[in-house]
Amino acid sequence: MNRNREIEAGTMKMSRILSVVAFPTLSALSAAPAHADDFGCQVLLCILNPQGWASVRECVPPVERAFHMVAHGEPWPQCPEAGSSGRIGYEKFKPCPDGTIAVSPQTESSGSDNSSRSQTVYKPDSNGAFCAPRNATNASWGTYPRGSGYGTRPTSAVTPREKRTEPNYLDLTTTDGKPRFWFDLSRYQ
Repeated sequence: MNRNREIEAGTMKMSRILSVVAFPTLSALSAAPAHADDFGCQVLLCILNPQGWASVRECVPPVERAFHMVAHGEPWPQCPEAGSSGRIGYEKFKPCPDGTIAVSPQTESSGSDNSSRSQTVYKPDSNGAFCAPRNATNASWGTYPRGSGYGTRPTSAVTPREKRTEPNYLDLTTTDGKPRFWFDLSRYQ
């Protein structure tokens, strides 16, 4: 009996959310009043809120529950009635500034065992922790030891990439497109 009242109260709260925020994704479902009886649909309604899911008090518990589930290896909750699906991903770094590409440091050695020389070079890597100028003629950037007879490519142009404060994302496929939502799962683990 108490559980039915909780479900009914939750449905009424979600109905109030729907009356405030229109979601075109779900508008094609039915001409009847919308009720978020399904956990996945409730999370979907909250995530699609243009003001953000945290701006509606009733959305915080289900969305945080979804984040907790994902942080512990469960899939993102689905809402089949809305024809939506979600794909979770992770990107530690923000994109490099225009005119630069992501690179990673690598150590390269040259010469024989007796006269071996090593150098640090930065090779293109989409997940690299550094950014370097885009230059079609150089495949790497690095500094060779002084007096080695090799030229130098300045590493001063190589800068650390900015880390994301919210590195996790949800690519949500709906009938209206594919928006990406950023969040941080670390607090739910």
